Order: sequence, then C-alpha cells, then structure tokens
Amino acid sequence: MTLAPDGLGEARGVTVIYLEGDLDMGAEERVVAEIEAALAGPRRDIVVDLSAVPFLDSSGVRALLRGREAARRGGVGLRVRNPRRIVEEVLRITGVALLFGLPEAR
Repeated sequence: MTLAPDGLGEARGVTVIYLEGDLDMGAEERVVAEIEAALAGPRRDIVVDLSAVPFLDSSGVRALLRGREAARRGGVGLRVRNPRRIVEEVLRITGVALLFGLPEAR
C-alpha cells in the first residue's frame, strides 16, 4: 500500500486520505500512522478514499478500525468512500460497513 501522489487533501471541510494498493498486513501500520498524522492537523472529519485499493484483508479492516477509534478519541468522525465492490464486500461481511458510513447493502 502506498499513499497516492496527493496522499492527503481537503475537501468541503474534511481531510481526505487517498490510499493506493493492497490494504493488508504490510500496510496496517502505515495506514494508522497516516490517519494519526491527519488528526494532528486541523480538527475535522476524515474521509479515507479507497478507490485505488483492490484488496482488503482482516489487517486492513483492523487498520481502519484503529483509525476510526483514534478519530473518535480526537472528537472527529472517520468514514470511507469509493470502495471497489470486493473491498465493500469485505467491509460488509466483517460487519463494519455501516461504521464507516457506507449505505445499506444494495
């Protein structure tokens, strides 16, 4: 997993983190660190863009949950957007899709 070239951005009062590549065990700590770095900036909700993430395993889910908990402790929300179908399915199967602001199953 890498951060996209414009790894961090701002849009409509939220901080957007753009992830690229597999979100697996090798990426877990980097994802959590990026979310924590965003929390060190202006206090605003965080959106994690998953459009360039083709694979998500349990370590990736854990990274997102850890980031969500850090955001909650910091008084802001964290949600995901634009997951590929297979990534969204993993979030649904693991029961966390609604926690990350994804709509009910289609």
